[in-house]
Amino acid sequence: MFSENVQWLDYAVMSIYLIAVVVIGIYFSRDEKNSSDYLLGGRKMPVMAIGISVMMSLLSSISIVAVPGEIFNHGLTLYTFNLLLPIMAIPAFLIFIRFYFKLNSFTPYEYLEKRYNSKVRVVVAASALYSRFLYLGTILFATSKMFEGAFQWPAEVTILLVGIIGVTYTVLGGMKAVVWSDVMQFFVLAVGVVIILTILCLRIDGGAVGAVTYAFEHGRNLDYMKRADFYYYSPYVRFSFWILLWNAIYGPLTMAASDQVVVQRMLSVKTWKHALKAQILSSAITIPTSLMLFFIGLAVFTFYGQNPDPAIGPRNGDIAFFSFIRNYMPSPLLGLFMAGMLAAIMSSLDSSLNSAAALWLKEFHQKYINKKLTDANEVKISRIATLIFGIAAILFGLLMGGSSKILSQSVVEVTTIFYLFAVATMPAFLFAVFSRRANSTLVWLLTAYGFGSAWADKIWYALSTYSKNNWKAGEAFGWAGPLEASYLFFSLCIALTLVVIWFVVRRTKGWGFGMGLAAALGMGFFQNILVWYAYSNTLITDVPLARSFAFSLPISLFFGVIALFFCKIPSREKYFGLTLATVNEEMLVEGENKREI
Repeated sequence: MFSENVQWLDYAVMSIYLIAVVVIGIYFSRDEKNSSDYLLGGRKMPVMAIGISVMMSLLSSISIVAVPGEIFNHGLTLYTFNLLLPIMAIPAFLIFIRFYFKLNSFTPYEYLEKRYNSKVRVVVAASALYSRFLYLGTILFATSKMFEGAFQWPAEVTILLVGIIGVTYTVLGGMKAVVWSDVMQFFVLAVGVVIILTILCLRIDGGAVGAVTYAFEHGRNLDYMKRADFYYYSPYVRFSFWILLWNAIYGPLTMAASDQVVVQRMLSVKTWKHALKAQILSSAITIPTSLMLFFIGLAVFTFYGQNPDPAIGPRNGDIAFFSFIRNYMPSPLLGLFMAGMLAAIMSSLDSSLNSAAALWLKEFHQKYINKKLTDANEVKISRIATLIFGIAAILFGLLMGGSSKILSQSVVEVTTIFYLFAVATMPAFLFAVFSRRANSTLVWLLTAYGFGSAWADKIWYALSTYSKNNWKAGEAFGWAGPLEASYLFFSLCIALTLVVIWFVVRRTKGWGFGMGLAAALGMGFFQNILVWYAYSNTLITDVPLARSFAFSLPISLFFGVIALFFCKIPSREKYFGLTLATVNEEMLVEGENKREI
């Protein structure tokens, strides 16, 4: 398990760090008397600590592996638009957070029940919970790449070891431990990065300037933006201008509306104005952090360009940085730097686990299992949920490791096939905030339509990627070639059959609504099969093509916007004080505890 290049002192440094974070968890577990203390730090957390914690929770092992790895493999283009994310996060935050403070929320999904009903709330919360598992699994999978490069550990060992330690101290400490350990981890990581960048630049001809110059001269710049196909909206272009721009706008909206990790931290301060200050601080720290990750990718590419290593090929970016660390950092600096990496990993693990526990307690357990929990039992259930979700995250991480081997995926690509159930989340929030016409029926239909579309999308991605990889080994085009018309016809027949059945039973109680959802799902599935058929038969000629991991068409959202104009305006109690147009008005709901807005 242990690499011979790594000295016992390196392991000692990392062990001391891991013991320190567990001690923090034990220390803060003393004062947690109820779920507000455990999940929100008593709603009295300092602004500066929350701002740092938000940034650290988003700076996960995914970012530390994927960003330099992508730049090493393909250049700067994919992540350049990420510099817009922290800027866009501030107005996105202002759109949503005031409603959550107004409702004295633990989660953003409480807002959906006020705006729609309890059924919409539970389906979107369940979708968000699945997304948490996915994110946690991706963190552990990315972590395995770190330790594969630095210590040559098997992926399974890393996922199990890091997962168990992260779960342990999160179970013990709750939100206070999460936030204050994030602050400590921020400074540990900063010291580690300064050390490694200094050593890296000293080993590059030309230093820091040479690192950037060489990488730019050898294709790791923004030249991709000069290509004509960068501006095509094609599934066979690895990424395009329009998709990156859309993600830069839509991503911050999604995070501010429904990311329990971010929202839960913001609700840990006194008022939304304090939370705004925390968001501005987080954005201010995130921009230089992103630039640092860009530089690491360029510098590592330059180093291996000047000092070729047969073990590091042109597409081994996920492990190149950590291979450099293993081979060129002296002990105990290697251990210190990997402790810094563990800092980022633990920050993301603890925040995601804590947010998943909050989701379970407030969205499911207290609503559907036991509505009369005592304060002590709230904390107990939260800890049990944290433990169970930690185990689920470990299993997801192992599953992603298997997927990446089968489909030859990098960290930045691996989540594509698993990201399925989150289709319900963003339209529900966007329509609720921007339009008084939004209603639960529209949300349900869009959810079903988006789910069907997502299934077809994942099938297209997985089969075309698998077939293209096999074609390189001498097999036929397979699913990476033009799609046969029979598949399009078959999916259309299924969709139309479901529509006809719905039309027949639409006035039947229970069956009508259920078949309406089934028909919407079938039409969503057909939509993406049609897109697959159209693109593959138009663009694939001499060589097979696999659908890009980044490709998406926001068709369901477009249909939803059109449908809004035909929806009836509900009673004032359903929207007054709950939309942007009425945010400063009192809600027309009796008996609600409202916080300062």
